[in-house]
Amino acid sequence: MSRRGDRIQELFTSTANSEKLAMANSPMARKDRPTDSVRSGVPSPERATERVPAGPVRSMALALDGIKQESRILQATLAAGATIIELDPELVDASFIRDRLSEPEPEFERFKRSIAENGQEVPILVRPHPSRDRRYEIAFGHRRRRACAELGRKVRAVVREMSDRELVIAQGVENSERKDLSYIERALYAARLEDRGFERTVICEALATDKGELSKLISVARAVPEPVVEAIGPAPKAGRRRWLALAEALQDGRAKRVTEIAAKDPDLAKADTDTRFLRILASVTPRRKGRLKVSSWKSPTGRASATVTRTDKSLSVAFDRSTEPEFAEFVASRLDELYSTFLSQAKAGD
Repeated sequence: MSRRGDRIQELFTSTANSEKLAMANSPMARKDRPTDSVRSGVPSPERATERVPAGPVRSMALALDGIKQESRILQATLAAGATIIELDPELVDASFIRDRLSEPEPEFERFKRSIAENGQEVPILVRPHPSRDRRYEIAFGHRRRRACAELGRKVRAVVREMSDRELVIAQGVENSERKDLSYIERALYAARLEDRGFERTVICEALATDKGELSKLISVARAVPEPVVEAIGPAPKAGRRRWLALAEALQDGRAKRVTEIAAKDPDLAKADTDTRFLRILASVTPRRKGRLKVSSWKSPTGRASATVTRTDKSLSVAFDRSTEPEFAEFVASRLDELYSTFLSQAKAGD
């Protein structure tokens, strides 16, 4: 097991935690809890104490390549004595720390269709709500809870006792392994944890990073106004270097005002999130070597899309391979043919 796997195992399967969790799952500990499943959405003690077969746990770990770390956390939790139960999504509240920016609706609708067609393959991780009776708080699994709520079905969940520190570490470590968590989302998450009073050593552990990189993350989150970030979105292709460049440019008050005005432009919302970032960055980038022009293209069906970036010396076309990957390969394989067509048309024009 890797060093990170050891850390998660220690977090969820220590003797003290295992004993505490076993007590929380025992029928005696539940005797004062509500058992009216219709009224509270919580399964009866007899159902809640059933153990999950090893097969579903193994398939859970193998099914989702994109969230392997989450599966490790859940497996460790199950090994410590937790059970998978079904909850009414209306009884499950979001984490007290927001860790993601708003997701484009088309992407969420695709995710929801997958849940509708294939079921919820991986449970969410929740804790009993620390201040609201008969409710729960999510450590991770917000999209699955929302999808199940909109589909009118119960959400499968692992319930365990967690302190605030354990919750943010579970949430942060899971997110650090996700391919779709962007740099700015990590930066905002780090800043929000610090705003809630968490020490930087805890935040480093949650994000699996060092103090130097954490300092850069928080500095970016502090430098870029949140309305600008919300207008841009997660911008997964922007990356660390470009966000640092934008943060540095915004040290100038005039540049910050320029980005705030650009963020309110109605045309900005029509572009995809990465194009929005490039336009905001271009608005504060010195233009000594020519103006950077960014535009987007979409097919009539909306399945194929690309970002076109122009400077005085170059023109690049970046295809979004998440929706129509074959089209990008199709174009790349026909460059010779396209160039021949261009020459023929140029000759005919002459």
